[in-house]
Amino acid sequence: RAIAKNTNLTTLRLCCAINLNKDSSRHALHFLDMVGKNRHIRHFSLHGGYGFDAIETEAFGHLSSFIKNNENLESFEITHGTTPEVVGFLVDALERRRGHPLKKITLNYSGVKDDDVKEMMSFFMNNPSKAPGRICLDHNNFGDNGCFHISKFVRKSGNIFKEIGLRGNKMGPCGLRCIASALTYHATSLERFSIGENHKIGDPGVIAFVEAFASYSNSIPSHLAIEEINIGPEGMKSLGVALARQSYPIESLHLKFNHIGDYELMSFLECFRSNPSLIPKTLDLTANCLGHWGLVVISDLLRNRCCSLERLNMANTDPVPYDTVSYAVNSVKFNSTLRELNIDTCGLADEKCLDLLSSVVCDTTSIQSTYLSNHTLVKFGNCSSREISLFLAVNSNPNKSLIARHKVIYHHFAKNFRLDLFQDMQPAVLVEVLTYVYRGFACCDKNEKEQKHAAKTPGNLHRVDGLLNNSLGVTFLILKNCPVIMYGRKK
Repeated sequence: RAIAKNTNLTTLRLCCAINLNKDSSRHALHFLDMVGKNRHIRHFSLHGGYGFDAIETEAFGHLSSFIKNNENLESFEITHGTTPEVVGFLVDALERRRGHPLKKITLNYSGVKDDDVKEMMSFFMNNPSKAPGRICLDHNNFGDNGCFHISKFVRKSGNIFKEIGLRGNKMGPCGLRCIASALTYHATSLERFSIGENHKIGDPGVIAFVEAFASYSNSIPSHLAIEEINIGPEGMKSLGVALARQSYPIESLHLKFNHIGDYELMSFLECFRSNPSLIPKTLDLTANCLGHWGLVVISDLLRNRCCSLERLNMANTDPVPYDTVSYAVNSVKFNSTLRELNIDTCGLADEKCLDLLSSVVCDTTSIQSTYLSNHTLVKFGNCSSREISLFLAVNSNPNKSLIARHKVIYHHFAKNFRLDLFQDMQPAVLVEVLTYVYRGFACCDKNEKEQKHAAKTPGNLHRVDGLLNNSLGVTFLILKNCPVIMYGRKK
């Protein structure tokens, strides 16, 4: 009754919360009936319905009534709904539904077969206005025949789907080729495409997939998930060639659990050597067989200033020597795009490697080194170092000049100020540093509220209360010991 009367409730997720068995059937069905009276719920999810047993058919009848009568409902999700009639109930509800169509339908672990996919796609072909923009059918039991019916609907209806999820089914190379050919011509608005955990795909399926997009630039979905499909060297090479032909990089590429080795990764990255700005912004290589040469090749790519990579995940790969780790971490120092790096199991657990990363994020050997440190990296695996976590949190500020200024102030003017750091500095550079410091103090003094908002963690570099009283004294101390800097500017 509380849920039925709550007009502010927009999302309802029932995760293993209801035991729909014979003993509690009356209460459970009454609960679903009451929930269905709330016309303000926009997102409904039922996860883990393992106890449906004898009354699951009647329970889905209540859920279909909820879909049919709630005009504001936007997304509907069922996970582990194992009744054979789940697709029939859904189609019946959508046919009688009033108002706008659902934006997303999710049926995961629901035993959907080829005939069920055919029934659903046939209904959408006859009623294209009631088809959702996103559909996820992960971990079901349909194969190439179901993929054929999906491609048939895509060819007829055009740019409807923005997301298609087909993980963990029985799809093979033929089914993937059929869908890819349909998407190439008719689904240019597709943003996310997931085909992971279809173990039959392999290299033939990946090659067929990329060949379908070979003559059409910018048609590959922005988010591509092809993890655990037994991809090999030929598939990686073909995928790299297809992505390198794009006019702009895709947003994410997930290649987890594919047994990718150094040779496969080198074949993939070789395609981007001439134009590293086209490499995917997010590259997930978790749990593969990468070693020394794989890490070296991707480190060389990170050293290129044109590299577009923003998130790199290489967790749970083969251990590598410290020298390789040092080379990889140092490659991040002058990279201005990488925001997240996860290579925590590649030999980076010891203090030596943490010190190495600390020198990359904030090199304190000189003011110039601090200024040229990495101010972009905001996440590094499961980093346990408090100091590194502090710098990574500060790097989240979009104003990189402000970040560099605070690091200079903190390490060279507050924490351990030493005049010998300035002895070999050119006059013009020293004037720039003094201007930097002056602006830093002025910014902290005038925009205190803005600084506190940018500093989301207590005790970080923005706490300069003790510095404000000594800013003029520090500046005059430098001027007194280095009078030559007065000639660094015309004025």
